[in-house]
Amino acid sequence: MEWRAEGILLSVRKHGESAAIIETLTAEHGRHAGLVHGGAGRRYTATLQPGNQLSLTWRGRLADNLGTFSTAELVHSRAAVALGDREALATLDSLRALLTTLLPERAALPELYAGTLALLNVLDETDARRLAYAKWELL
Repeated sequence: MEWRAEGILLSVRKHGESAAIIETLTAEHGRHAGLVHGGAGRRYTATLQPGNQLSLTWRGRLADNLGTFSTAELVHSRAAVALGDREALATLDSLRALLTTLLPERAALPELYAGTLALLNVLDETDARRLAYAKWELL
């Protein structure tokens, strides 16, 4: 089984010596995890930052398997914006914590994905970020 989609990186965990298990949010596949070979290495350091929007290709023998992300390419970087502003970083951290804790795995939620993307797009604008976060929590 294989699928391609754009997704938001929620978390990264080191796995073994050089691999990483990443958790993403996509419109079509919901919260989805997968292994990235070499994900803990230098090549992926800038790409695999929470909040970044990635172009993903997931492959697995069965749909229920962990599977691997054979490609995880950067589409839009948001980590630098969040690191420069404490409130933006707190917003991003809260967003990631709620999504990884409360969402069921692999349940498609396109409206929530669109709202999350809208919030991340205004992460560098204080007033817009606050309003977008309130709207996002209502989703």
